[in-house]
Amino acid sequence: MEYYTLDGIEYWKYYIMLLYYRFAEMPPVVRVVAIFTTLCIIAIVLLVIGNLHKSLKEERRVRRIQSYDRRFKEKIIELATTQELMDVNTISEELGLPKNFRMKTKTTGSMIPILINVQRNHKAEINRPNWQRILQAFKVPAYFEMMMRSRKTQLRIKALKNISDMDADLKEAVASRYLFSKDKKMMMNARFHVARFGTSYPFKALEEDNDLLFTNEMMVNFHNILQYRHDNNMSMPNLIRWCNRQPVNEELRIFAVNEIRLFKRYDDCPELLAMLKDCRDEQFACALIKALGELEYIPAESEFRHRYAMASFAERQALADALGVINSGNPEVVNYLTYDYESSTDHVSKMKALRVLYNYGRRGRDAFNKLKAEASPANAPLFEHIECNLLDSSKYA
Repeated sequence: MEYYTLDGIEYWKYYIMLLYYRFAEMPPVVRVVAIFTTLCIIAIVLLVIGNLHKSLKEERRVRRIQSYDRRFKEKIIELATTQELMDVNTISEELGLPKNFRMKTKTTGSMIPILINVQRNHKAEINRPNWQRILQAFKVPAYFEMMMRSRKTQLRIKALKNISDMDADLKEAVASRYLFSKDKKMMMNARFHVARFGTSYPFKALEEDNDLLFTNEMMVNFHNILQYRHDNNMSMPNLIRWCNRQPVNEELRIFAVNEIRLFKRYDDCPELLAMLKDCRDEQFACALIKALGELEYIPAESEFRHRYAMASFAERQALADALGVINSGNPEVVNYLTYDYESSTDHVSKMKALRVLYNYGRRGRDAFNKLKAEASPANAPLFEHIECNLLDSSKYA
């Protein structure tokens, strides 16, 4: 009898073929169950290995961040809050960075949370020129430009959000290419970035997007952007132009009027008054009336009185409040408010008119006292509410 010795590949091939034929002899049900069980075991093993790898990777990242936090954070705060202007080289030396410091994705990426934390906690104290040079020293702008070249949309969106959170300069052209992106999140974040940091045409999207849907979230974001530009002495947009854009966008128009009021743009008052004369939309009219009132534009008083006769309920409330804020002492306004009180049929309108009269100088107080003396028993409590701050509910109407 002859014996054969199997070596190398032949040895493994023999047992693989033996296993294959033994498996082939099994009933079909057993084979299916065996295959399914094997695949499940492989999937579980891969899942465990994958989670373990992610956990180790995250642990290394956290340790790296903690190490950089101990090494750089206090020095970054000191350099960012000092009033002495420094160049990039001086800042690099102070931070202990090598002269030929090169950007590494892991290094710069681990510095991002630390820089964002410093920006949020010391925003009011930060010297912006020094802050931008600190970011340059750590190659943060180059890091974000690299992220913006990524094919992954989520990475680009994350980069734009981080830029905003840490007040980092990024070339306007890098984000401008996404102003009309098909991806809505990418588009909105690009628009917010260009509006915040742009210099050439930062609000292009608001003026040129014919299908613009101006949501409440956008109102909050763009208000914060305008406040940021105002606080940093950056150029502000022509808000009147937003009111006259074509096609008309009512939400954007109301937002623009409110921003004119909040930023005290007194030079825009004549334009706002001209718009009010031709306005037929209630919400826009109320926004115009409130803006002209808070800006104390006295020439608007005559239009307010003229508009009252055909004004809606909401507009009448806005008109009364605006006249009270302007408080020019005009006797015609006193007569108008007296007539408003006497002709109104609801208590809210009556109390609005009385409250404005009560605070409208000597003439207004005299008219208020006269109406009080002539008031019927049903209306007497209204005057008591106005005279007592604890009871005056008209200011909440």
